[in-house]
Amino acid sequence: MKIDDFQFYAVAPIFIYLLYKSPRIGVPVTLVALMGSCIAAGVLSWTHNFTATVILEVNAFDDFRLMYIKPWIRIPPYLVGVLGGWWTYKNLDSLKLFVGRLRMGQKLLLGCALWLVTCTIQYWIVFGLHSQMLHKLAGEPQSHIAGTLYETFARTSWAIALLLQILACETGLGGVLNTLLSWRGWIVLSRLTFAVYLLHYSLIQSYVAQLRHAFFYRPDYELAVLYIGFLGITYAVAALLFTMVEQPVAFLERIFYRR
Repeated sequence: MKIDDFQFYAVAPIFIYLLYKSPRIGVPVTLVALMGSCIAAGVLSWTHNFTATVILEVNAFDDFRLMYIKPWIRIPPYLVGVLGGWWTYKNLDSLKLFVGRLRMGQKLLLGCALWLVTCTIQYWIVFGLHSQMLHKLAGEPQSHIAGTLYETFARTSWAIALLLQILACETGLGGVLNTLLSWRGWIVLSRLTFAVYLLHYSLIQSYVAQLRHAFFYRPDYELAVLYIGFLGITYAVAALLFTMVEQPVAFLERIFYRR
């Protein structure tokens, strides 16, 4: 999974160059790549009968091998970010002027609708799987169509919702949420996010590997304790990694480039 980031970083200049030099070519190429990734995820999910939640599934390893770690399946949020960044670069000032001309009531209505829709999408992408797990534990059959639709659109939908939230904050439609998200205290945690991304999966896997009993999906209290524990331990280890590796390397880079 970590190598995916490098691959995305390596191919991004192709899309950025096309978008900058020739949007008539860059936009279709980026959209085709995005749609191709979504279609590939849907086809694999349908043909291999993958459900939206692979926990407790006999074909969980196949899902991991064929979809979860594959860069062409994981790239949609990255492409949405590239396309959204280009569109914002070209149109943000015009969008700010448009929003600035709206009446206060119109701004309030538009902002509330935008945040309600995007937060609802993000909520169902993350927590909508809870009902699927309950049906699975009850031994009820899983909806093949629902699983395929989820695998096809979940990643892209999350990225689009996040992009719209960023645009809302940039155009003055963020309100209190923009103030909260702009809190300078997040800067400290943001410096650790890449280390957290690198470490969290290994820490979770080490916990699961040392279990002497089957892992049961028990919602609410038990999973909340596990989540808080993993979150705290991961950020603590990430802080050590940042202090002992990432920050010294960045310091050496600055010295090197100054010369």
